Amino acid sequence: MKKVNYAAISDQELKSYFITYKDDKEAFYAYMDRRKSRHCDAAIKLNDPAWEAKIIAVIQKQLGSDC
Repeated sequence: MKKVNYAAISDQELKSYFITYKDDKEAFYAYMDRRKSRHCDAAIKLNDPAWEAKIIAVIQKQLGSDC
């Protein structure tokens, strides 16, 4: 297998590569490092009357991204 420059490929390409080559631990760690480097959490206050709509919006956003 040829050496892949994980930093040079997009998030989607890295994800696809990792799914295809599940035994490539270096690809796994590169993928996880990218995921951890993103700030993907939501700050919603418990007493916010619009909490449900905000949670749904965050979930929909995350489903469309690599977070």
